[in-house]
Amino acid sequence: MANIWEHPSKIAQEALLHLEDSLVIAPLCAMDKTAEFTTRASGWKVGDTVTFRTHGEYNVDEFQTTIATQSIRSSTRPLTIEKHFDISVELTAKELALDLDSFSDQVLRPSMYALAERCDTYLGTKILQAAGLYVSDDLLASAADVALARKAAIIQQLSMNRYSLVDHDLEAKLLGQTWFNQAQTRGQEGVETLNTGRLGRTMGMDWFASIAFPTNVVGHTAGAGTALVNNGTGGNTNNQIGATTLTIDGGSSGVFNAGDRLRVAGLRRPLIVKTTTSALNTPVTSVELVDPITEIVPDNAAITVIGSGQSLIYHGAIFDDKALGVAFPMLDLPESESAGIASANGINVRIVKAYDINTKKTTFSMDFMCGAFMLDPRHVTLLAEY
Repeated sequence: MANIWEHPSKIAQEALLHLEDSLVIAPLCAMDKTAEFTTRASGWKVGDTVTFRTHGEYNVDEFQTTIATQSIRSSTRPLTIEKHFDISVELTAKELALDLDSFSDQVLRPSMYALAERCDTYLGTKILQAAGLYVSDDLLASAADVALARKAAIIQQLSMNRYSLVDHDLEAKLLGQTWFNQAQTRGQEGVETLNTGRLGRTMGMDWFASIAFPTNVVGHTAGAGTALVNNGTGGNTNNQIGATTLTIDGGSSGVFNAGDRLRVAGLRRPLIVKTTTSALNTPVTSVELVDPITEIVPDNAAITVIGSGQSLIYHGAIFDDKALGVAFPMLDLPESESAGIASANGINVRIVKAYDINTKKTTFSMDFMCGAFMLDPRHVTLLAEY
């Protein structure tokens, strides 16, 4: 190509290719590929709220004599654009004379890798809003412990297409296990793991590792103590589905800390504490929750803190493609500059080359915007060690 700058869309497509290749967490999220903010530019900026289109929701009828038809519809949830990531570099005559392959090696590829890591780091922070939690004193050190982690995720009714995302400490631990890297236990997957370090698939989960996973530096200290559920008069006046407080009968000494996951006997999913309680041996009667109650709570059910009294370090999570929602709105193209946009699979990236007459410099900018939120915290099980 004589002059790549005559075809900015080609540069944008090359940039998008490297961006998609280097993103780890984003491809595991739900993306709305048909909404307006991913197919056309509308002056989006950080702080804008857009509507994220989720999977269709329908009522199930029990057939008797006639059917009840329903329109095809999708549910929507608000999503705020929180990040605008950019890398801008000064171009000299040397870079301006490069062909696309050389320019890609020197500028596009390293820039897109850096942008992807920053984006994944942002997306990873949303994972910590998960409702589920599996805690182990020697996390994933054996096939038996992986099976218990998988059980914790299954109880939350995650879909069959599950992912397990781990940080690099846990990745190294897994790769060093003989049951994980040998053919006699994993078949061909074990051979590929030993030869290439690819985590692959095991126990019904596709495994991924990312340096961007938000491992806690200090760790979350889980509260201690136990209590009983108090459903009130007749056993049905408190703790109804949709309630944001859990009414209890008090309990043993200790507190429930903000962020604690409470295991309630008879419930599939833990409840997350919103506000730290006072000592449970005082007349504590209610606990604020981050998310509403979604299951029938048995009266007098026992309440315990997952990882009670321990300092928990998060090293990974098991989730599915209905857990996190992410959007990459399309940016506007400047009319007076050489610029291009590339879009694929819900991801948009923009490139702009501009000359500033005041500084006498040519600048090349690569940027994209994104927003993410926890689409359904019940579809994520954090993996923690103490």
